[in-house]
Amino acid sequence: MNLPISSPVHDKRIENFIRIIDEGYGNKQSFLTQRSINSMGEPIPWFTYPSIQYLSQLDLHAMSILEWGIGNSTLFFANRCEKIISIEHNNDWYNLISKELPDNSKGFLVNESEYATFPEQLNQKFDIIIVDGIQRFECLKTAVNLLQREGMIIFDNSDRNPEYCAFLREQNLIEIDFHGFGPIVNFTTTTSVFLTRTANFKPLTIQPVIPIGGGY
Repeated sequence: MNLPISSPVHDKRIENFIRIIDEGYGNKQSFLTQRSINSMGEPIPWFTYPSIQYLSQLDLHAMSILEWGIGNSTLFFANRCEKIISIEHNNDWYNLISKELPDNSKGFLVNESEYATFPEQLNQKFDIIIVDGIQRFECLKTAVNLLQREGMIIFDNSDRNPEYCAFLREQNLIEIDFHGFGPIVNFTTTTSVFLTRTANFKPLTIQPVIPIGGGY
């Protein structure tokens, strides 16, 4: 049976949707502050909410992470991993975030000419590599070579460049797409996770956990 558009039941359903996204996920507060934060004001990646919930389930305490694009994602992962290295080209943004970095984080401010290839100078491989800055295809090509055998590449806003996703699949990586809303904005996008064939990321506790706004 179709409900009248103005029925109390229909209005309650809309209120519940708004409550979950604005209050449960913290979208309203992230929009007002223009910072990628959750409902408790804690930093989260500017990824889609489904991908954040998935990543939040994983035990990353022994993981090394490389990230193109410093931000609240750096702070989010720093609280969960062994170490994280971030590459940034924007001087103002780098200065803002670098003041908040904990001891297990290291940021590099580099010019655009060496942005994509700079991590090759570090002479190490990483368990997780995040591509969420400029020159994304060039960064993805570098990421493939720096990824551990049991690793993961996170490619944000992947819906804008499906040809880049095709490139990663051609490297024998498994693509998992997380579509949905995210912090700050009022439209949907996609965060894609690419896993190696031998990836074995373990959960923190039970998996899946009850999602925000879910339960019985």
